[in-house]
Amino acid sequence: MKKLGLLIVFQVMGLRGFAQDVALTRTKFVVGVSGPELLHLGVGVDVTTYNQLGFTVGVGPTWGGVWPTLNAEHRLYFGNVQVGTNRRKLFFRQGVTYFTEGEEGAGVLSLGIDLKSKKANRGWTIDAGYCLLFPRTKDRYRDSFPALRFQYFSYFKKG
Repeated sequence: MKKLGLLIVFQVMGLRGFAQDVALTRTKFVVGVSGPELLHLGVGVDVTTYNQLGFTVGVGPTWGGVWPTLNAEHRLYFGNVQVGTNRRKLFFRQGVTYFTEGEEGAGVLSLGIDLKSKKANRGWTIDAGYCLLFPRTKDRYRDSFPALRFQYFSYFKKG
């Protein structure tokens, strides 16, 4: 678990170096619940005004144990820029989840919205879409599920 934390820190630090516009790069802390990411926490990095990359670690209860996950996502923001936040509100998300216990994974496509809180640099994210489990079986209907996620976010850097 310690190695995973160090890996995430180095990835985020590396992303900051490759940002297209340094003035727009901001990092946020996220915590949420969803399928397939389960109960998760992590970081999101605004790479540009249109793009955000995120990495989370999740865990879910099972009979007699827990089910850990590693998650990565890309968000493509669109729509009008909001006056109060200087950000776009709507996004299309592509994500991958790796279930470390079962050597399985999932791909997620969803649409979502960032809802600003009354407090500065904080808010909620809600998105819904489609989840596809890997490896695939012959019954494609068993491998696909609806994906729904609720997240709370708080930016590290006020801007």
